[in-house]
Amino acid sequence: MERAAPSAARRLPRDEALPLRPLTLGELLDTASELVRRRAVVLLAAAAVLALLEQAVLVPWRLGLDIRLSDGPAGLSGGYWLLLAAGAGLEALIIVWLGPAAGGAAVEAVTGKAPPRAGMRAGAATALVGLVAAVPAALGAFLGPVWLLGYPLFGLAAVAVTIERRGPLGALKRATGLAFRGGMRGAAVRVVGYFSWLLIRFAFYLGLLAGLELLPLPDVAAEWLMVGMVVAANALAYASLAALDAALLIESRVRLEGLDLWLTGAARHREPDPEMLAAR
Repeated sequence: MERAAPSAARRLPRDEALPLRPLTLGELLDTASELVRRRAVVLLAAAAVLALLEQAVLVPWRLGLDIRLSDGPAGLSGGYWLLLAAGAGLEALIIVWLGPAAGGAAVEAVTGKAPPRAGMRAGAATALVGLVAAVPAALGAFLGPVWLLGYPLFGLAAVAVTIERRGPLGALKRATGLAFRGGMRGAAVRVVGYFSWLLIRFAFYLGLLAGLELLPLPDVAAEWLMVGMVVAANALAYASLAALDAALLIESRVRLEGLDLWLTGAARHREPDPEMLAAR
């Protein structure tokens, strides 16, 4: 009688969207892009709504300071510095709030099954950890280089809520631990990922400014066109950074905690399930 193939090889999903092995920075960025592609409708739609709400807060503030996107980069006056700090906090908040959608994509890539819908408790936990994560990011940006520590401090909290089913306090503690373990690798990956997308967005912004010079648009129309394009660019960046957080949490568990070995052993006895990621 022909013997069956080993159950671990058969039952673990053969999905390379999120490989269960230590990844390089480039592989993590590629993985984040693939997760966004797989959840494009949910992730990008949510990111677009949040990016639009962000501009609803920032546009009146900019106009009050007589700063317009269509005029080019502004000087770092006192009021503009405060605006930048608030913007940094809002960006951190949005990226964390996109964590459930990105975490769901990561769970599906690992287990081959969509995670169960988040309940009200998970939603409240995500809202809370997002607000907490925004504070050190905004304060760090106001103080300058302190942002390098403030931004990654609690950034993985929402994906910890989604993937590991943690409460808000446990998720915040878990996020800090993963960010600063292993020589602060998690924090470094989040910061490098953010700056990568910052450079892409800035280059896109400069290209839009150059394009505006060729279009005979009134000042008001030019400004609102810039706002709309910035919302689109930010939505893609925020969705990608949230997906990077989800990939980073899984990869950190593989690198530091042997998650891949545990999942392989568990899969010998049962079908892969989203609960397996939260169980360890």
